[in-house]
Amino acid sequence: MTIDSLSHPTQQVLIVDDEVINLKVLSNLLRDEASIILAKSGKQAIRKARELRPDLIILDIKMPEMDGFETLSELHQLPQTAAIPVIFITGLSDEHYEEKGLLLGAADYIFKPFHPGIVKARVHTHLQLVRQRTMLEHLANCDSLTSLANRRYYKKILTREWINAIQNKQPVSLAIFDIDNFKHYNDEFGHDAGDHLLCQVSSILASQFDQEPLLISRFGGEEFVALMPTFGQPKARQLIEQSVKQVSDHTNVTISAGGSSCIPNDTTSSSTLFSKADKALYVAKGRGKNCVVWSEEHFV
Repeated sequence: MTIDSLSHPTQQVLIVDDEVINLKVLSNLLRDEASIILAKSGKQAIRKARELRPDLIILDIKMPEMDGFETLSELHQLPQTAAIPVIFITGLSDEHYEEKGLLLGAADYIFKPFHPGIVKARVHTHLQLVRQRTMLEHLANCDSLTSLANRRYYKKILTREWINAIQNKQPVSLAIFDIDNFKHYNDEFGHDAGDHLLCQVSSILASQFDQEPLLISRFGGEEFVALMPTFGQPKARQLIEQSVKQVSDHTNVTISAGGSSCIPNDTTSSSTLFSKADKALYVAKGRGKNCVVWSEEHFV
């Protein structure tokens, strides 16, 4: 993850209504505000929301099979969709329905027949709030110098992926990178040059770990941690060795790396995985640096 991921290309709005004419009117009205996704039922809306993660959902209440209230309740129970703001838009003008919707967690409530300008203004406001929230979340999760994920975000993702690995009986690999002789580099060329070097190395590592579910983070100082969910040792080690080579080929410094892999269960700890990678890094430094050492002690 890098701060560049803040440049979300286009926000997405999911419009849910069982009437085709309503979908058409709203999509035409809002197409300049966002990329539009359409759903004709509550079940279809839930599926699309889980898959596409829209920034905002506009939801009709009166629909067959699963009404808007039921749809909102289910959306809020799913971790992938719980935080997506929902605007109810409905012909049900009874204040009790409005109260029910707001108590269920709706962000806003618009009555039909609606004024186009009001709908656009409210959608614009909620999308702006989403952008601001996303910006703040990313700033809290990113290292200010390198734009990589910071330690806080790494720990958050590690906890999530560790649980997923236990549930799905999948491997997790972790590697720690350290820039070789960084203190000497700082002493010789100065801290500004050292910061520039950190950014150079970060950019190379970011390009190596730019796909889900991979995560590269700056752990502190000249140390970086790569988290590789679903990657077993052979695949993970290949990626780490490639990353070490890329830094050596494109900068005037080298890096060393220590890695470890396991298939977690209820008796294992992610801190053990990190500790094994850290010990492997120590061995790599002792072997002359600019190399990768993998912990051969597997725990299950």
